[in-house]
Amino acid sequence: MTTITHSNFYNFTCKVCDVIRKSLVGAFAFIIATGETAGRARAAAELHRQGYHKEAKALILDKNIEDV
Repeated sequence: MTTITHSNFYNFTCKVCDVIRKSLVGAFAFIIATGETAGRARAAAELHRQGYHKEAKALILDKNIEDV
């Protein structure tokens, strides 16, 4: 292979790797965000069930309890 051909092949594979990496990072971020949302919802439901209504509302609205 010549240097030009090798360089073009390398640039192509780097672009493919960048697309794959960005897709995987995006999917990982989506999974983390979904898990956090589900965890907050479960925690708020449990707080509400136990009678901590203000705390549950603050958790869902992403506020500090001191602000409520």
